[in-house]
Amino acid sequence: MPKCPATLSHPTIEHLMAYRLTDQFKVQRGFITYDFQIFSDQVMKNITDQTTLVSRLSGLSIASTEVYPNQDKSYEFVMRCNKLFDELAYNYQEQLEKYELTNSSPFIHLWLAQTFESAEQIYWCQKYGDVNIPFDKYVKVLGWNSSRFDIALLWDALDCELWTMGVYIGDLNNTKSITVTHKKITYETTIY
Repeated sequence: MPKCPATLSHPTIEHLMAYRLTDQFKVQRGFITYDFQIFSDQVMKNITDQTTLVSRLSGLSIASTEVYPNQDKSYEFVMRCNKLFDELAYNYQEQLEKYELTNSSPFIHLWLAQTFESAEQIYWCQKYGDVNIPFDKYVKVLGWNSSRFDIALLWDALDCELWTMGVYIGDLNNTKSITVTHKKITYETTIY
């Protein structure tokens, strides 16, 4: 048997090997990707005598892809027209009501609500039928291209009545990942 401690010491693999259930192994292929498109607002604000804020970056849209064990789904949220673009697109107002968001909620909140709904579906696809078999309960949300920069655009949106930000790795200027918990759902997502 080859030496591969990272794989063999994984709780799922350990359990399946210990009980000779390796034929029940499921590849954990579910995750969500995202990528912000941004624009620059010119500010030209003097902070101190020697510091001037020239511009502020804001999110324009978020493109996202959900990868399930058996299919993929892509969609995009665009701020300027408050619309969700995918094959199941609804009226923006209906989407806000569906996720119990206020009328003044930014499009990033709508994307996070959709992400949690999708993460729940991915979670159930990855879950084993036997409750004794451990598996990775976090659904990963991966930034594309400039993911560390994109996480900075999410900081304000993560402080909401529907979800809470938990453990983060890194600091405010260079965040590598954030664990986010939905207050009404019992699982967590990790945003990278």
